[in-house]
Amino acid sequence: MNIKLYQAGNALKLLAICMLFLSLVSCRKKEFQPEVEGVKIPTQDITITLKEVLEASPYTLFKAAWKKSNMNSILEKKGSKAQFTLLVPTDAACVAGGLTQEFINQTPSELLDSILLYHTLIGAADAKTLSTRGENTIGVSLLTNPYLRVFGYENLYLTDVYAYRQYLNVFGSDLYINNKKRSSAVPTQAKNGTLWPIDQLLKKPTKTIYEVLKEDGRFGMYVGIMEKTDELWDEAMEGMADRAKFKLGLSVYSYSDRSPNIRFTSIFAPTDEAFHQAGFKNIDDLMTLNSRAPLPYFDWDTYEAVGNGYVTDTLLTMHRWGRLFEPYNNMAGKGLPMPDIFYANDLNNRLLGNYTLTTSKDGNLPVYKMPLDFGLDANGRVTVKAKESPYPAATVIEKDINTLMGPIHVVDRLIPPKDFKY
Repeated sequence: MNIKLYQAGNALKLLAICMLFLSLVSCRKKEFQPEVEGVKIPTQDITITLKEVLEASPYTLFKAAWKKSNMNSILEKKGSKAQFTLLVPTDAACVAGGLTQEFINQTPSELLDSILLYHTLIGAADAKTLSTRGENTIGVSLLTNPYLRVFGYENLYLTDVYAYRQYLNVFGSDLYINNKKRSSAVPTQAKNGTLWPIDQLLKKPTKTIYEVLKEDGRFGMYVGIMEKTDELWDEAMEGMADRAKFKLGLSVYSYSDRSPNIRFTSIFAPTDEAFHQAGFKNIDDLMTLNSRAPLPYFDWDTYEAVGNGYVTDTLLTMHRWGRLFEPYNNMAGKGLPMPDIFYANDLNNRLLGNYTLTTSKDGNLPVYKMPLDFGLDANGRVTVKAKESPYPAATVIEKDINTLMGPIHVVDRLIPPKDFKY
């Protein structure tokens, strides 16, 4: 399909709209993964405050850090009606995580603030509500990163700072954070929120998906082919046509100082062995696959980008939720994307089998439904394949590698679309 030059000029605007909506719905969408904010706990019979609950608790190290920090004034500035959830590590958890009394004594209050803000979520998390929902619930922490930006919720032309998140769920009496068991303790309700003891000091993610994949060593072919095709596209188009929907997009990137430079997502990352199993020994083999179709180029006579991607884009699109196949037309562009940040406990057909990944955008486009089919192998590991695909399902051999953007799930096979031919 040819892309008109004027359409290429709109690519950044389309990307901006999509990223804005992804950020917006990731935090506000009620049908799936609502954030903790807005979960109201009856307070008419509760008079004790979170500050008082914490003071009466046995968690001496967290309390010591809290007293030295600026947390009381930070919460007071949020207003008397603000609700919070404190994820409070036990003393043993603090010591294991390095939050010792010696560390607290030697650490400036501002650094202690950052640790405690990461453990403080907006809204009161109710165990009953979390347990009855099934899927994970987004808890937005008070810790932000001024160097990372998302599109503004209220104004498309402004940006908001990145806020760190925790994904919460309750199974039986156990609290899971980012699909890892973190507590069996009973939370305590206060009039302005919830105090939930946990058995580990939480560590914020510090790397993007791209950085984790690049440093891991198992994903050289996955990262390499995307880098190679991005580079070839840029050379072929000489800046005249954008490749936003194909670009690696797993790192911190920016078109200008005012642009957002990160997005929330999760991926299925194939190992080098997964490529070898499919018959590709190296990047050259993948480029040979690309050569079976005409490579994209820019036609200076017609001012058109001829071709809109590479064969390997199609091969690998299911590893990123099949976004390449989202409905598109020249008049309406793409629909508005729904969140695709899923930890392994969400990867099942009951929750995601009919999940809408892209809306219809005023009825001008069909909705785009989940193209993947999930299951379990004999060892209870998640399996994933493209719906109606004749290829064997990939197995998630390592799940929930946390990043600034969302989780990486490592898979042992490629996940080709149903009609793809090697």
